[in-house]
Amino acid sequence: MHPASLSEFLASEAGSALRSRFHEHVLANGALLPESEMDQVLVVKRGRLRVYLTTPERELSLVYLNEGDVFSTHTRAQLQAVQPTVLLMAQRAVIERELAHYPALQRAIISVLAAVLNQAITLIEDLAFHQVRGRIARYLLRCADRQKVAVEAGSAIRLDLSLEEIAALLGTTRQTASTELNALMHAGILTRQGRRHIEICMPDRLQACARENAVSAS
Repeated sequence: MHPASLSEFLASEAGSALRSRFHEHVLANGALLPESEMDQVLVVKRGRLRVYLTTPERELSLVYLNEGDVFSTHTRAQLQAVQPTVLLMAQRAVIERELAHYPALQRAIISVLAAVLNQAITLIEDLAFHQVRGRIARYLLRCADRQKVAVEAGSAIRLDLSLEEIAALLGTTRQTASTELNALMHAGILTRQGRRHIEICMPDRLQACARENAVSAS
């Protein structure tokens, strides 16, 4: 069973025994998962969650969880609904005992952990080696790759996140991300196509920004 269909599996007759281990938890848009729900395994039944780290000065997004994704709340990360969200939740110790019996659950957990690890490594690489403009260029190229969009003049990349959300994923502020994105547009490298699409005008220069805007070693 594909990981994305885990919530459907839990709703099926075959998954009824595993489903009985979970309870539903509803989060309004913008609500945080309460501390009382820590050390649990959750499945996103409907909606979307942001997983992030925070200090009094800033926030750093790690990954977004969508319908069917699985996550464990025993980490230090906080979870916030970015739209009305329904979760299935169960005690982590209980689910760990069930893993051997449900390959679908194993695959779903490994899939999300791999996504979180990949995003964390990308974030470390961005912060260590690239200025904000380079991070934006790299992010857009990753979006093009995920969307199977050719990196060529005239291609349009869909932005599924707001600029504020993108900034949090790239370890910067919305204002700085906006300034650097506008600089790419003023240089003729990109142009905006409506609210949710960016058109590539100069693919070679966009790729150069992704490679060359490195932070100088101290």
